[in-house]
Amino acid sequence: MKYGYVLRLIIMIGLLCANRVLAQKNNGFQPSNALTKPVSLTIPGTKCTYYSTGYDAISRIPAPSDFLNRKSPNGRSTAPTAQFIVTYNSSFTADAKRAFQYAVDIWSTLIVSPVPIRIQANWVSGEPNVLGSAGPASYRYSFDGAQKARAFYPIALAEKIARRELNSPADADIVADFNRNNDWYYGTDGKTPSGQADLVTAVLHELAHGLGFIGFFNVESGKGDQGNGQYLADLPSIYDHFIENGQRKRLVTSQTEYPNNSILLNRQLTGNDLFLNGAILKQTSLQKLRLQAKATFDRASSIYHLDDDTYPKGDINSLMSAFLGRAESIHSPGYMVLALFSDMEWKTTSVLHEPVLNSEDVKDFVFSVRVISDTNLVANSVRLFYRKTAPTASDSTATAVAPARIGTTDMYQYTLPSAQAQGDIWYYFQAQDATGRTFSNPGKLSNGAQTWHHVRVGPDNTPPIVQYSPAKNVVFSTTVVDSLPIYARIADDRSGISAAYVEYQINGVAQPNLPLRYSRQTIANITYDSLYTSRINFPVNSLKAGDKITYRIVARDSARAKNQTISPATGFYELRVVSPLAVRDQYINTFDNAATTTDFVGYGFSLATPAEFGNPAIHSEHPYRNGTDFQSQSSYEYVLLSPIRIKANPDSAVMRFDEIVLVEPGSVGSRLGDKNFFDYVVVEGSSDNGSTWRPLLDAYSSADNPDWLKAYTIGSVLSPVGEQNSATVGVPALYRHRDIPLLSQKSLFRAGDQILIRFRLLADQLSHGWGWAIDNLRIQAPAAPLVLANEPATVGTFQLYPNPVTSGIVQLKADLVTPVPNIQLRIAGTGGLLLHQQTMQVKNKTVNEQLDLSQLPSGLYFLHLSVGDSVLTRKVIITK
Repeated sequence: MKYGYVLRLIIMIGLLCANRVLAQKNNGFQPSNALTKPVSLTIPGTKCTYYSTGYDAISRIPAPSDFLNRKSPNGRSTAPTAQFIVTYNSSFTADAKRAFQYAVDIWSTLIVSPVPIRIQANWVSGEPNVLGSAGPASYRYSFDGAQKARAFYPIALAEKIARRELNSPADADIVADFNRNNDWYYGTDGKTPSGQADLVTAVLHELAHGLGFIGFFNVESGKGDQGNGQYLADLPSIYDHFIENGQRKRLVTSQTEYPNNSILLNRQLTGNDLFLNGAILKQTSLQKLRLQAKATFDRASSIYHLDDDTYPKGDINSLMSAFLGRAESIHSPGYMVLALFSDMEWKTTSVLHEPVLNSEDVKDFVFSVRVISDTNLVANSVRLFYRKTAPTASDSTATAVAPARIGTTDMYQYTLPSAQAQGDIWYYFQAQDATGRTFSNPGKLSNGAQTWHHVRVGPDNTPPIVQYSPAKNVVFSTTVVDSLPIYARIADDRSGISAAYVEYQINGVAQPNLPLRYSRQTIANITYDSLYTSRINFPVNSLKAGDKITYRIVARDSARAKNQTISPATGFYELRVVSPLAVRDQYINTFDNAATTTDFVGYGFSLATPAEFGNPAIHSEHPYRNGTDFQSQSSYEYVLLSPIRIKANPDSAVMRFDEIVLVEPGSVGSRLGDKNFFDYVVVEGSSDNGSTWRPLLDAYSSADNPDWLKAYTIGSVLSPVGEQNSATVGVPALYRHRDIPLLSQKSLFRAGDQILIRFRLLADQLSHGWGWAIDNLRIQAPAAPLVLANEPATVGTFQLYPNPVTSGIVQLKADLVTPVPNIQLRIAGTGGLLLHQQTMQVKNKTVNEQLDLSQLPSGLYFLHLSVGDSVLTRKVIITK
């Protein structure tokens, strides 16, 4: 796994869940705060598809005996232990409903849940041999009672563990689709005729996926991937925690051996050597469940199913194999699958706790916990463990005390005297049931390490945290309404926020403060519940070019000390008002003329000449800064103020420039929006005066060119805070040419449109590099002509030796006719792309210098010496 991504994941988890070593808000704090309380994160569900073999496999596995006895008039009654509520779409037939309900009735006697399990059942039209597909409607992460602190649970299982509804009662917990284009057998007796597929079996199988027999492992582009498609992409499902190989190495805890997004992980997923293993499964069967892990990975038939060869037709544990034969009925999950369900916490002891709130008052603290078990608790096993210093990997010793049970209820309490409650307290609860399993709150990491709650008692002198980056730094003077949105993530480690507002001025004149209002934003399935928002509105014609808006954010907590933070710490954020320049059909700029600086406006970019370069160009900051807005991102931009009128001829409507891109690369093949696509650059256009921007081509990074990627990677260094940055400094030899058609389908613009053009660099919160440089910009202008030679006899002579160059070192000698103080050297490739340039001093009309060309790959190059208005040119061949 990429180191930067691991760190990015850890930080994101920390922001969302504070590592579950958490300080809680006090009673006066109204909005919840994602930086200081555990956030239960919900992501959309996934499905597994079930296929028919297409041929008869005559066999019959009856329903569990307890269930069948319940149906018998003389048998003992087995009452349902879970309630399923099924909503059928209008296409479901009465026969299909009866078979579906029979399967539901079986499951209702095999699992236990105090919360109704809601199923959305759809009778749909599908491809031949597809029986159906189903899965959880959503997954839940970080909820009360979960034993895996770093796992996503299917919503039905999460609600069972928490012993309460976690989603809306109107929401489905399982979504199941079944293909009506099958020759189904709707009977419930298991006597499936030849040529027909047993619907009861298909429903039992698919509901098992919805209840948790499902996860996130996948193979993409030949590499194994553990991701779930969300930001917390490396967090597995609860099922994934139980996958191990023949060497008993669990995939979720063996990322050193089998890194995420690697060929090594792919080999595990397709090596036919994977199993499910858990404590109860081991106790009850003395076996492991062998998974389907054939050479070709397919989520519909691979590790979220059991191996067909190990559990063939007629095997009691064959329900969760990948395919169902015709004339085959399997009306029981099998004892091994049910044992795994117990390991996945369908049979559990729920240790439920509302974390203690921080307090500035030194007082007795009451710690309460509810303990509800599906089996029997070991007598006096409920314990509270606490300590006064932060636990570490080498020191987690804690004081253990026994909370007192409140009467015959499931509530236990312990009072910590005020003398011991002062300062910091780290704590967790623990209980043990009759199976020998230990349960805690909060839960444990994948490697078995205990996580802890954290509470603070005493004066609060720590100011709030403000996370903010300007949404924009420039507005265009216009006759329409405009505004500056403010999105700030404001958090306090203890007391909560009492006040948050924006102080701002227009042209130095103070304006009334704008209150920031608490809000929630859900973006890419991440909910930011510590967000404070406002908007500075600019009425029609209220702004003119040259106006300047300055502002800062003030946040104050609810502590008695009224701790305050101002962002930025010094000075103000600035918003400039500019006017577009005249519309142009063509724009050419080599950036040698300083006067062209006013052609552009932006933030984080400038026209500059770094020490390694011989002439000016557009440069981002070197290195560029990490992202700091509420999503931990920042956007830096440079806008050409002259709108370009797009030409009708596609051959003319082309934007050309040379560039160096040394920004953090994502994984090879990743694209904008992918979980493993990080920092990027993009060229965009706007036809509405900068209100909205559209990409002229896909966003890209150092991974777009092998030379950039090599340069970025070679300079990799670990920063003091653990970032994997790149210290590589850009040099002209890294310039590469780019052409962007303005009338491509991707650009979304048409001939005649007048568009502003901007260069934009997006940085996330981790891992940065040198940045971006752009030179020799030509918009709707022909490509620059290649000058091969222009050597008037009156200028002088120019020699290079040795030539060809094998060592990378070449001697340059020039004898000039007239004295000049200096000359310009430029090195170009055969396509005219500028690779290097520098100024050379002339002594007594002579230049005699050694050049190091070792950075250039083998090939033909042109060296141009500019002497006044004349150019001396020589070819040089580099061989290595």
